[in-house]
Amino acid sequence: MRKKYLSALLFGALLFASAGTFTSCKDYDDDINNLQEQINTIASSLNDLKTKVDALGGYVENVTFADGVLSVTTGGNTVTYNIPDKTGVNEVALALEGNNLVLTVDGNKQTIELPSQEIPEIKVENGILYVGDKEYPLTVDVDNNVQIVDDNIPGNETIGVQINGETVAFPKAFADVRISLENDGDDFYFTDAKFAGSNNGNPTDKQENGIHWTIASSDTKWDGPKGDIKAGLVVGQVTAAEVSVRPINYDLAAASKAGQLTLVSSKGEVAPVTVIATPGQKQGPLTNDSRAADVNFNTVDQGDYVLTLQFDKFTDGKEAEEIISKFANEDQTANIKYALALNGVVVTDYSFIIDTQLKADAQPSCETPEGSKFVIGGLGEWDSSNKVLSDVPADKLYHRMSYLDGRIYDMKVAINAKDVADAEVYGVEISEDGTSIMAGSNAVGRTFALDVTLIDVNGNISKTETLTVMFTETVAQDVTLSPVTYNVTPAKDKSLLVDVGDVFSSLSASEAISIDKLENIDWQVEDNDVTFLWSVDGFDKLNGNTGLIKYYDKDMNDIDMSDDKIDEAVRSIRYVKFIIDTDNYPNTNAKRGEHLISVTINRNISASDNNSATKLIKKVNIPVHVVRPDWEDVFVKNGEWNGDKFVTRIVATNAYDYAEISMNAFDEIKGSEWDGAADGIYLTKLVYTADGNNDVPVAKDGEDLKNITGKAVKLDYRTLTQDIANTKKLAYNTMHTVAAYKIGNVEDFIITKEFDVQLQSIFEGTTLMYGDKSVATLNAADYTIDGSKLVLKLKGNSVNVTTTALNAGIAAPYYADNKFILKENITNFTMVNEISYAASADASGLVGAGAKVTETGVQITKTSGQVNNGGTFTLTFTDIMGVQTTTSINFELSK
Repeated sequence: MRKKYLSALLFGALLFASAGTFTSCKDYDDDINNLQEQINTIASSLNDLKTKVDALGGYVENVTFADGVLSVTTGGNTVTYNIPDKTGVNEVALALEGNNLVLTVDGNKQTIELPSQEIPEIKVENGILYVGDKEYPLTVDVDNNVQIVDDNIPGNETIGVQINGETVAFPKAFADVRISLENDGDDFYFTDAKFAGSNNGNPTDKQENGIHWTIASSDTKWDGPKGDIKAGLVVGQVTAAEVSVRPINYDLAAASKAGQLTLVSSKGEVAPVTVIATPGQKQGPLTNDSRAADVNFNTVDQGDYVLTLQFDKFTDGKEAEEIISKFANEDQTANIKYALALNGVVVTDYSFIIDTQLKADAQPSCETPEGSKFVIGGLGEWDSSNKVLSDVPADKLYHRMSYLDGRIYDMKVAINAKDVADAEVYGVEISEDGTSIMAGSNAVGRTFALDVTLIDVNGNISKTETLTVMFTETVAQDVTLSPVTYNVTPAKDKSLLVDVGDVFSSLSASEAISIDKLENIDWQVEDNDVTFLWSVDGFDKLNGNTGLIKYYDKDMNDIDMSDDKIDEAVRSIRYVKFIIDTDNYPNTNAKRGEHLISVTINRNISASDNNSATKLIKKVNIPVHVVRPDWEDVFVKNGEWNGDKFVTRIVATNAYDYAEISMNAFDEIKGSEWDGAADGIYLTKLVYTADGNNDVPVAKDGEDLKNITGKAVKLDYRTLTQDIANTKKLAYNTMHTVAAYKIGNVEDFIITKEFDVQLQSIFEGTTLMYGDKSVATLNAADYTIDGSKLVLKLKGNSVNVTTTALNAGIAAPYYADNKFILKENITNFTMVNEISYAASADASGLVGAGAKVTETGVQITKTSGQVNNGGTFTLTFTDIMGVQTTTSINFELSK
């Protein structure tokens, strides 16, 4: 069942439209108009609207607000709401109480009776309240004061929408639905019910055994739960499969009722059956030991389901052929293996087999009911000596009655006439549909006779046999707490803190005293889940270790849980911490998503130290959502970025071997648990794209791309300089990379960031400025540009354009020598920080225009002519790799 959240929000009369659509012919004008007169007199502040929000049909994944539009995403779908910007309403409450619409204005309540069958459509759109076909303007000044609040209170994780201080909260979505077969990795056979609880339903000889069936030629009258046998295909009792579903709150039964569950083969073919999911936690026929059948299965806990099958209708006249052939491969030599699919998406392994008999049943008579095959909710033990089914729980729950024989079509059970009166007195009754039996606590220790009659698939009806059952005191039911969110972390303290609510505080004084010792509080990982933060055995070993499981009261004060103190201490427990105090998680196979842990609280039966027998007080399940952060929750951009591109440059080379760059693109969020995390960033991909779609690796062979923050990354020199002699540029200037960070040495806790890298050559990115101007002044008398004003700039550093200054160099803090040395027309480079330059010019009116850098600046040269208005001065640079870059500045004649 989905949780319902009561939220405070005044937004007109409603922020969200009613989820249902109703119609009515009742006229509400008078009622609404009376309220409208009051509403029109109210000030414009936002105050108090309370409404139940049912999470838009599911747990919400994301809520955003931008440009007046609120977007709520659930189940992969996004619904948007335009938030009106109106004025005029204060303290308006709208609610449904039973079949009545209750509107409250400034404490004045008015109740509008709604018909039980037909209710008008109630909604708000663009600040107008609609009741049926009537419109009533209700306005609110929201002032665009909308915030999204991400609340991670353990056990109550929500995403909230806050408007002027008032909040509506949505339950937060977690991992996708995960379904696993509870069979230790083996295949499961839907087969003859006599194999229930034995070897996962796998018959010892599949050729001789399987689902019993026949083709009835005519109807057979039968007054049992299933009713008459109709002519056509008749199928006997079939084993049932148990599956575990996470998140625990996902309603698989609702999905099956909606037809969303199917069994599909690896070829995508859907098995011609209907899959029925029945929920667990001892709600009726869902718990037993080894005697499972039909919808009975061993220890089906909350979040677990039993899957049963109903065969679809086969082709008329071909039922006998198709019930054999439809579930086998093309050459009919083996059974098809199926996977469970949810909405067409496969969610389990291909582990389900539907095993039918190879020929129809032709039984001349039906067997007499045997007590050893009779099952009530899977619970109880058949006492063959006393001919009684004992230990059937008297827990005021209906438990389904089944018969463990695949030849049987149905079973009819009635309370024997001699026990009818006693059954009424002691609270024993059979359900109206005849399938289940219930007993209250007054029936404990008493025996009752049940008349059992069978009908087999051939329509043969057995003689009625009287079987005796004895009811026993029930054990405490399992309780499941609200989910706890655990955010994975690189911090050394990775402990899991659980708010256990009133699990311990609700114990009676006698229960608390009878716990007696710490070993009677037992913590476990449920469902043999090998992907929790601890391994199953590792978590079990925490029990009894007060250094690894710590208990706290409501104020987080430490509780002494030593055996001589536990009597007084146990009822003050509010929080339990499971300690992880290492760099890595104890289980490297841990995975995100929902996991289930439990605590079993037992009491000593006897005060004697010689009697160690215990009895269950209660078992409590705690779902734990393990959540991995996003990249942006951990890291911020570092260094130079051009939009979404990280900008880096070649800072060193080893000719014909490698060129070095920095990939220090991110830093961790400072002052948080992530301090130092950037040191662990590594690259899983570093490529450039050639020929439009081919990814070419660029790192030098053998280059270690781990821990890239504190070191240079080596690029392959030959790849980088392909055809550079002709092109005078790098073979590529854009790379694509994926940065990654593994949290706690767990593969599933790796976070990644995919981005592009803008690669600059050694001396790329220079500019020329004339003082603070982008145009230089050319002296009209001698055609010179003043070098004390003409400046070459690179990454915040600058140098005057004179031979003396250029030869002295421009600062380059990312180089080992901290500067570039610029020399004219170098022919033989000796250092990576040497840059060759050549000057040139172009000017209208000049023939053979040229330029030369001098000790005082720049001299524009010519063969002949006069500068008309101005021109362009250019410096061309060549680095040690042969890459050429240019920078220019326009000039104009001095006045």
